[in-house]
Amino acid sequence: MGTMTLTEALLSGLKNEMDSVTVYSEAAERAQGEVAKFFSERAAEEKRHYNWLLEYYKKVQGGSTPNYDLAAEVFGMDYKSPLITKEFINRLAADQYLVTAVTTATLMEATAISFYRSAAESAPAKELTSFFTTLMQWEEHHYNELLSLQDELTQRWFEKQQFEPF
Repeated sequence: MGTMTLTEALLSGLKNEMDSVTVYSEAAERAQGEVAKFFSERAAEEKRHYNWLLEYYKKVQGGSTPNYDLAAEVFGMDYKSPLITKEFINRLAADQYLVTAVTTATLMEATAISFYRSAAESAPAKELTSFFTTLMQWEEHHYNELLSLQDELTQRWFEKQQFEPF
């Protein structure tokens, strides 16, 4: 993160969260049934993260540095979607756009993890280290779930392909 200020870090985090909202929302619009619900739930979670960061940002801009107990703010840390079933994987794997959305979201989560880890490592105060570490953990949860999903989708994708020219 280098010499990035808290304000700059928060703005970057807000942008990253909005990018995630966009990817998940558009995938939800394209999908149907449980697949649409899955992407909608992810979009809603990213919106909660965005709103939480926005509230923090506004308080910092107002001259205060809030000291939140972030452990209470972690959304679904131990949660794995019950929507992810064999049928879910098959439906998702049937749509290349949605497979690409999962791949894109996985990369975005990895980028967010790296960003928040760097921010935590260079934070000048213990509270900020905790703040950015918790944000990193939020994204690690998303990343791990998406990575597992991506692995299953890759296997299904190769099973469905006949490798013919365009």
